[in-house]
Amino acid sequence: MSDFTIVRLDHTDHELVQSKIDAALEVFAHDRVPLPPPTPTELMLELVQHPRDRAEEQWVAVEDGRVIGFAPVRLPVLDNTHNLQFDVRVRPGSRGRGVGSALLGHVEARAAELGRTNLTAFVRSPVPEGSAFLDPGSAFLERRGYTSAMTMGLRVVDLDDVDDAEVDRLWTEAWKRAEGFELVLFEGAPDEALLEGIGYLHGRVYADSPTGDWDIREVVYDAERVRDGVRLQRESGNLHLQAAAIHTETGALAGYTEIVIAAGHEHAANQGDTIVDPRFRGHRLGTILKIANQRRVRDWRPKMRRIWTGNAEDNHHMIAVNESIGYRRGALGSLFQKDLA
Repeated sequence: MSDFTIVRLDHTDHELVQSKIDAALEVFAHDRVPLPPPTPTELMLELVQHPRDRAEEQWVAVEDGRVIGFAPVRLPVLDNTHNLQFDVRVRPGSRGRGVGSALLGHVEARAAELGRTNLTAFVRSPVPEGSAFLDPGSAFLERRGYTSAMTMGLRVVDLDDVDDAEVDRLWTEAWKRAEGFELVLFEGAPDEALLEGIGYLHGRVYADSPTGDWDIREVVYDAERVRDGVRLQRESGNLHLQAAAIHTETGALAGYTEIVIAAGHEHAANQGDTIVDPRFRGHRLGTILKIANQRRVRDWRPKMRRIWTGNAEDNHHMIAVNESIGYRRGALGSLFQKDLA
């Protein structure tokens, strides 16, 4: 058995990049993860493209010129700079040989080198009511001193199974509570007048949503950070559908939601943030925003079947909104963390 080495992946090394892409697709297919698999284009883009609020590194375990495991690393640079986010994956045929342990050891050494004291990784696991798939990550991390800091329910709506009559009823009832608000729908770049408000609401996600024991600190979004997110979606070729609720008397942005359809994904999309300003809660704006944007998906992509979303398991209000419009739990997502301080 030959030895493997851990190296930082050079995006100009065509053969090794292709091998890493093959490894990622093999892992996803073997473990039967129910969420949308990454496309080769997404895997290539992440080597050269990232938002301005973080730096990224790609580390791979290589044996005889072939990638047998990989560990992407994300490093926040504008806030939460004590944190390092990572993933560790190993090809099915190379598991049980210490490849994952070696990659994790390398990530932890890299964190210490960079002065990062909090390490986090996100692991998906099955639920009884969802499809079966493998979770090789939870036990692996627990054996190495990581603890689950937050659990999310990953829910999916099948657009073919939505009860349209019930959604129409919810829509009508919600608007009875939303007098004095206007709905604005757009895709891609928001109007400049909305940028500050969108940034403020994105920042509120960390302040208002349950985060369990996760060592996450305040995140400040500004208009430039929103513009950078728009740039990333555009350069990735993604369709970014958005909906906003405007308080007509003040012109304030009262609520916002987004759905991203990644390039090359024909049957599944991802629901992003849905936030309502605390000043304007109690008007069913979250329900209105989610229904409006969900309906737009089929306008743009008639064959689209599923939209995935995630909420902390104790975020009962948003879970109730999601389930009222057809979302059902398909998996769990656990955020594991370890303190190196």
